[in-house]
Amino acid sequence: MNRRLLGVLLPLIFQFLFAGAIILATQGTGSFVGLGAMLLGFVALPVTALLNWMQIRSKPELPALQLAARIFLITAIFPAFLVFLYAVAS
Repeated sequence: MNRRLLGVLLPLIFQFLFAGAIILATQGTGSFVGLGAMLLGFVALPVTALLNWMQIRSKPELPALQLAARIFLITAIFPAFLVFLYAVAS
């Protein structure tokens, strides 16, 4: 239960805060990056949480460090895309 809680909630909170930071950083610049981050977050946050949960459930025998690396790679896709979107639009 502890692995599932840490592997799903911590990345979800990280992504939520990162998307919020991008939304606040682009507020008032006339760019649609903040809107894109919000709309993409509606889909990306639950999908990432689901993928992390499935990763934990399908591989319970993995060592914690290897599982954390896989979860990090899955979780990093959404923030990396937001940084790309922000860089392209600015």
